[in-house]
Amino acid sequence: MELNTPKQVQTQETKQRIYKAACDIMKKKGFSYMTVSNICKVANVSNGTFFYHFKTKEELFTHFNYEQFAEFRNKNKFDQSVKDLPFDRQIITFYDYWADYMEQVGIEFFSSYYNTKNYSLDVRIWNSRQPVFIWNYPGEVLSRAKKEGLLKDDVAVDHSAEVFATIMKGIAFDWCLSKGAFDMHERIEEILGPYLASISK
Repeated sequence: MELNTPKQVQTQETKQRIYKAACDIMKKKGFSYMTVSNICKVANVSNGTFFYHFKTKEELFTHFNYEQFAEFRNKNKFDQSVKDLPFDRQIITFYDYWADYMEQVGIEFFSSYYNTKNYSLDVRIWNSRQPVFIWNYPGEVLSRAKKEGLLKDDVAVDHSAEVFATIMKGIAFDWCLSKGAFDMHERIEEILGPYLASISK
């Protein structure tokens, strides 16, 4: 069993305090107050400490989304809802949950989250940074489908998972850009559905 040093424990506690401060500000004041300066004040840390733990504010947002989306899925019984579905519906349901989560958190937050400065959205570096988390599920479902012989022989799981992410980022960005002018669930079905059909046997 690997033991943590007191410094490692303190580092984790500080990171968690920063995250909790961001959550408290988001819940009590809204996204516009979720600045690095305000987060540091609430967490009682310096700006330097913040940037030691999170290289950018977007990295904190990704950590926030990881924790909150996991909680959202659990609260809304995601595992039970996908248990008996075919693999393609499991993947679409996952992105439907993400759309519901986005709607709950709000356009203001996600309009800032979906920007070209947010490197955490780049699937090409997921495996080299932690946490890789949010989008693991679709790839895991695809891997199982591949092993079960449900995908066409020439389908590469990593590539298809990257295509899923590209599709969802496009839908999410356009939803923010349009100020929520369309139903993300319908768009997910319209775009992701045909792609999934094209890679299935």
